[in-house]
Amino acid sequence: MTHPGSAFRPGRFYGAVAVEHHLADARVAHLAATTPPEEVAEHSHDDAHFVLATRGRYVTTAHGDEAEGPVLVFNPPGVVHRDRFEGVDGWFMAVSVEADAWRDLTSQSGAAVDALRLRSPRAVGAALRLTRAALSRDVEQIDLETHALALAAEAMAPMQRESQKRPAWLDTAETYLADGFDQPISIADIARAAGVHRVHLARGYQRWIGAAPGERLRARRLERAADLLMHGRMGISEIALQAGFCDQSHLNRQFRAAYGLTPGEFARLCGRRRPDVSAVQDEAHEAR
Repeated sequence: MTHPGSAFRPGRFYGAVAVEHHLADARVAHLAATTPPEEVAEHSHDDAHFVLATRGRYVTTAHGDEAEGPVLVFNPPGVVHRDRFEGVDGWFMAVSVEADAWRDLTSQSGAAVDALRLRSPRAVGAALRLTRAALSRDVEQIDLETHALALAAEAMAPMQRESQKRPAWLDTAETYLADGFDQPISIADIARAAGVHRVHLARGYQRWIGAAPGERLRARRLERAADLLMHGRMGISEIALQAGFCDQSHLNRQFRAAYGLTPGEFARLCGRRRPDVSAVQDEAHEAR
């Protein structure tokens, strides 16, 4: 049991971890509440964190009016609280950001210094998208980073009004994605290439392109896969690797989700001939 005023180490909560992802300077986890409310003591966390309660009644002293639906709370590093579920049947998503990383993230844009209950549809939507991504078997780190940054932005003070002209750095970022889509790419990589802050990058993509950087990266990979399927002579498993996917099964799921048919079906639709061995292998993978 945690004693009053004691601090949890980064990434630790009153709960059992069901799924956890480690990012460069943050953790995203889905947890089940396991501690009876009477055993939850006053405590703090060494890191900044968000909690989205998706099941059960969550009690919080964070500033903000109560509302129906998912409870979304932000706590800066070191804030003492006794937030808890009324029972032990709760589920929640937690995002932990290392204290130094949080200070760096908010050094220019400013950030909340008190615990906040975030109610806006934009904030709750960002948290729900992050939860869905964290529970997906096909999730990529760049998607988790994008959703986590979008959520972090909701706890920050309003940034200076942006220019009404599409920024030049966005073209630099798009070129970087186009040149390196077949390699592992993170939000930090894109922001570094474009010369902007990660939060500024995420907001700029949503404002000017209407899609997250991860969505643009995935779209570019699918375009390359489709082009290779139309004109190449290699098997689909090799095409998957050439286009930047983990394996053929990953490509199959992403391709079907985007276009409504499998890579093999697309290749046959285009009239592409393939060696018999590859055809058999592709059929087996498509059935997975």
